[in-house]
Amino acid sequence: MEKKEKTSSNGISDYMWLASIGIHLVVSSIVGLFIGFYLDKWLNTKPIFMFVFFMIGLFAGFRQIYKEIKKIGQDQK
Repeated sequence: MEKKEKTSSNGISDYMWLASIGIHLVVSSIVGLFIGFYLDKWLNTKPIFMFVFFMIGLFAGFRQIYKEIKKIGQDQK
């Protein structure tokens, strides 16, 4: 039986991984912003929910980035 070596990854998948990190942060922030905007519009409380949900979206984006980086660190061990 041949022993298959595990390659780290090719260049394209590295670029896709890097792009996904930025996308996680941007998309989660925008989703939080839109949820807050529509809640403020519905409840007539202009900037309150937009700010709160934007911050929640930022937190979720940074959390996902942290998890991705942690996963890559464990894969390299």
